[in-house]
Amino acid sequence: MKLLSFVLLFLLLLTAALAGASFLLPTQLEVRQSMVLPATPEEVYAHLVNPMEWEKWTVVNKQTDPSMIYLYGGPMAGTGARMQWSGDKVGNGKVVFTESISPSSLLYIENAEDDTSRLQGSFILTAVEGGTEVTWLQQATFGEKPWERLSCLMKSYKKQDEAEKGLLGLKVLLMNNSKKKALK
Repeated sequence: MKLLSFVLLFLLLLTAALAGASFLLPTQLEVRQSMVLPATPEEVYAHLVNPMEWEKWTVVNKQTDPSMIYLYGGPMAGTGARMQWSGDKVGNGKVVFTESISPSSLLYIENAEDDTSRLQGSFILTAVEGGTEVTWLQQATFGEKPWERLSCLMKSYKKQDEAEKGLLGLKVLLMNNSKKKALK
């Protein structure tokens, strides 16, 4: 009987500690990733401003999830352009471009079907020696509840990984395009 009481008391204290610790987790997601790409701002911007180009460099693509389906709407590029996707592994989501200033910035909103937060993203392009510095910023606000805070933390890690791999994918795409141009 003493052992059962001890186990129950331990579980109660552990639950209370975990619940208390969850309030130390963030409610704000902010992911910032920068990389210098070997291309002009105009060349980089062309791959950002057209949502049909995103599947060529982002990690949310058919290589990650062969079942993916894309739908596009609005103008082909710039403000108002949008992309929706659906896939078994990546789920369902939507990106809408809210502001585009060629060739320096692109703002967008991303919604995932399984997520109540609304992610606001931006790409800022700056000409530098050797190419273009691209800064990808993603921000979202989550609720105060413990599971929402935990979701924020997990989504932060996921978005950081996606941003790193996405910018590397964009770099590879640009390098392959410049090799093709050199061969012509």
